[in-house]
Amino acid sequence: MKVGYARVSSTTQDLELQKHELLKAGCEKIFSESVSGKDNNRTELIKMIDSLRAKDTVIIYKIDRIARSLKGLIDIIELLKNKKVNLISLDSGDSVDTTSPMGKAFFQIAGVFAELERGMINARTKAGIAKAKIDGVKFGRTLGSKNPKTAEKIEKIEIFLKAGKSYDWITKELSVSKKTISDIRKSILSKAISEKSEVYA
Repeated sequence: MKVGYARVSSTTQDLELQKHELLKAGCEKIFSESVSGKDNNRTELIKMIDSLRAKDTVIIYKIDRIARSLKGLIDIIELLKNKKVNLISLDSGDSVDTTSPMGKAFFQIAGVFAELERGMINARTKAGIAKAKIDGVKFGRTLGSKNPKTAEKIEKIEIFLKAGKSYDWITKELSVSKKTISDIRKSILSKAISEKSEVYA
């Protein structure tokens, strides 16, 4: 399936233009939003990535619509690569098409940077876990626990998400479903958006 993603950061930009071009490119489903691209914590972007299946292709109008920084782009490309999903930008100046030989090389280069980032994430994870233990958070599976949404597990899931751990890793570590993790991630994003709104109110 071809899946489109459109984004504008202000009401003065034309979201409909992007959606029109994505439909012309054959997108069967389009996720769109009006929000800053300064980071990857965007509601529709997260929904799109969660919905993707192997062999899908994500199509964007321009590369800066899906990510505004190199780090943000690398993170997204790594997620798509792990899901076996391709990425195509319609803008000729971007020249990103991971269905082509050059595009596949682009995936490999991004993977090198992602590996370096993972090394730094692991270091931050260890520091976060050490602090959590000092604060009294106990790690490991709770014997006899049947409810995945206990307060203790929610706290651990939040720590692991902030540390950059994958859904698969958290699922195995805490015996929770990916939907539970996704719900908690959305809750974190919602809280962050709410806090920002209060700051600018």
